Amino acid sequence: MMTRRQEDYYRYPTTSTIVASAPMPTGHHVLRIDGYSLTKAKFAAGEECDESCSFVVGGHAWRIRYYPNGAVVSGSGGGFVSLMLSLDHQPAAAVVKARFAFSLLDMDGEPVPSRTYASDGVVSFSANSSSTFGAERFIGHGELEASGHLAGDRLAVRCDVTVVKDIAVVKRDGPPTMSTLCPVEQDMFRCLLDTGDDADVAFRAAGGETIAAHRRVLERRAPELATLCRRRGGASCFMGLVGRHVIDVDGDMDAAAFKALLHFVYTDTLPETMAPREVPAMAPQLIAAARKYGLDWERLRLLSEDKAWGWRVDDTSMDTTAAAAPTTGDDPKRSQRRLPWG
Repeated sequence: MMTRRQEDYYRYPTTSTIVASAPMPTGHHVLRIDGYSLTKAKFAAGEECDESCSFVVGGHAWRIRYYPNGAVVSGSGGGFVSLMLSLDHQPAAAVVKARFAFSLLDMDGEPVPSRTYASDGVVSFSANSSSTFGAERFIGHGELEASGHLAGDRLAVRCDVTVVKDIAVVKRDGPPTMSTLCPVEQDMFRCLLDTGDDADVAFRAAGGETIAAHRRVLERRAPELATLCRRRGGASCFMGLVGRHVIDVDGDMDAAAFKALLHFVYTDTLPETMAPREVPAMAPQLIAAARKYGLDWERLRLLSEDKAWGWRVDDTSMDTTAAAAPTTGDDPKRSQRRLPWG
């Protein structure tokens, strides 16, 4: 039987103003310059060596701008290497907020802590050609040339970018489509799902297997599924117990996938027992069902990608070579770790 605390959670559904923000995508790009001395001799102060290849973080394209003799013609820029970051090929009205950092890499490809420049908080980038930000005095020529990080006249720097999503304030006039679970609720709903105690509805998946559920949880977390129960429910029997309605799941969604979907509804997570190798076949069913039943399919997609790969969706790592380096004919390597679901 349900405890008084459990019944209170069902009896008093909350309606409130919710402040939500999406996860902040983070990625990095490595720029390698073969022939540092040549770039230093070829480009004057204020002149930019060829840009790096475009790289993608948070759905936006970025470029690193390398100035061998500083980004300014006179003043503080002379005698220094400058590194700047800008957006690439964005709509004129686009404004993207981000934090970033430039790091000198040692011979093992690791950042040198004393030669890392981080932006001062969040910066607003736009498509304007002058909207570039970075380190005008990233490192002095003398310090760089004496540092031991220029073996073979090769310079490597890394740029880390974190795109900051705007906070959205949403006014909910009715029950939320999918409310946020606090830890107590998550544990309680997980227990109900695992034990099946007080289940009063069942879903029949493709293949005929039935999966028990609780209408009150569905009303709280998945109103469209609850509506489906009300619309199709009748005086039917399930496992010999009168009053437990059996609802046929539309389409060809199998029992394992529907159980995973219910696990997401009850706990806001995917089952720990789901193996990474199962995700590619199951994720399309899950996301399609989440869209259909008004669930947070974007979060479900991210959880699926995380379980399948274990890496951030937007992380990129690319090596490029400046134009001053000898041409090898190799294409720049790019990796956008996003699975084609949803």
